[in-house]
Formats: sequence, structure tokens, C-alpha cells
Amino acid sequence: MFFGQKPANDNGVSSPAVRPGALRRVKILAGLTDEQLSRFARFMQIMQAPQWSTLVTQGEHGDAMYLILEGELRVRLLIGGRESILATLGPGDFFGEISLFDHGPRSADIVANQDSFLLKVTAASLQTLANEAPDVATAFYFGVGKTLAMRIRADNKRFSDSVSYARFAGM
Repeated sequence: MFFGQKPANDNGVSSPAVRPGALRRVKILAGLTDEQLSRFARFMQIMQAPQWSTLVTQGEHGDAMYLILEGELRVRLLIGGRESILATLGPGDFFGEISLFDHGPRSADIVANQDSFLLKVTAASLQTLANEAPDVATAFYFGVGKTLAMRIRADNKRFSDSVSYARFAGM
């Protein structure tokens, strides 16, 4: 459904390729043409994440982000040995973008709630994409930026609501 075949390499081996229609499910890529999506996919790595696997661990340094094509994952923090779920992510969502840009520590764990397929976007592959297909890279960066702005606004609203609640409760 999501995959075709990449052309064979020098050793005659072919591997799965992502179809442009599957990439269109990723919100930040929805505005790209099929030709741009095909070029984008050539620089990305397909990953399969089995249910219950941990893809990202809080505190570890990273240099990649992930686009969710299929499945469900949870964003969690372990606080006092207990799991606190920050968000549930599904097809069309992405995560790990902060470490893609600053190579810093991951801010949360990401665990697969069910078998999932993802595209891994490394900092190196994104730099190559920017050099070889700047129109595609620009659209990608713009999509990431818009989503980050929406997330910041939502977090600011949650924080404001929490402070209002705490003040109302006399805390």
C-alpha cells in the first residue's frame, strides 16, 4: 500500500521505496507535488518499529527526526518511575525535530503502541536534500516551522490554563 520498489543498486539488490501518496499523509509534506515527494523519499530511510519498541530515549543525543506513515506511538516522560504520557502520535505526525536541528538530548521517550512504519530523516540526509533539491528542503523546513509554532501556542495555552487553575485553587 505504501511501498513500491527502489531501482536495484550496483549489487542488483532492490529495496522498498515510499510511494508519493503515502507521503502525502504526512501533514508537513501535503503541499508537495508527486515529483517533489519522490525526490524527498530518495533521501529518507524507511523504518519499521515493532509494538512496544522504544525509538527515542530521553536524554540521549540524536540527529534525526521521524515521520509517521502508519501506526501509533506515545510520547512519554518517566517521572518518579511512573509513566506520564504527553501525547499520542499517529499517521501524518512527526517527532524528534529538535535533535535534528541541534543534535542535543532528546526531551522525551517515544514508544510504539503498535507496529509502525516511519521515515527517518537524518541531519546529513536533510543537508544533502538542501544541496540537491532546495525547493523540496524549503517546503519541508517551512512545514516543520509551522507545526512547531502551533505546538508552542498550544503549550502556552496549557501553561496559562494550569496557572489560572492553580491560582483559582489557592495554590
